Amino acid sequence: MLLQSHAGEIELLPALPQAWPKGQVKGLRTRGGFEVEIAWADGKLARAVVRSVTGKKCIVRYGEKTLELTMKPGERRAIQF
Repeated sequence: MLLQSHAGEIELLPALPQAWPKGQVKGLRTRGGFEVEIAWADGKLARAVVRSVTGKKCIVRYGEKTLELTMKPGERRAIQF
């Protein structure tokens, strides 16, 4: 699984298959009106960009790390963990 969203939280790469050690995906839609693109290498997150469609607040999680975002409609943010 590449992404999971629930309860105002977007979790990145919660269950990345071992058969996909590297890759990227764009245009993943989440609950709450966000669009996500992610890239991974060696089974770990390499890059993430979140775009807010509606201008809401969310929490982005990768493993044990979290980041709270408050975004305007149409705003894009690169995420660093």
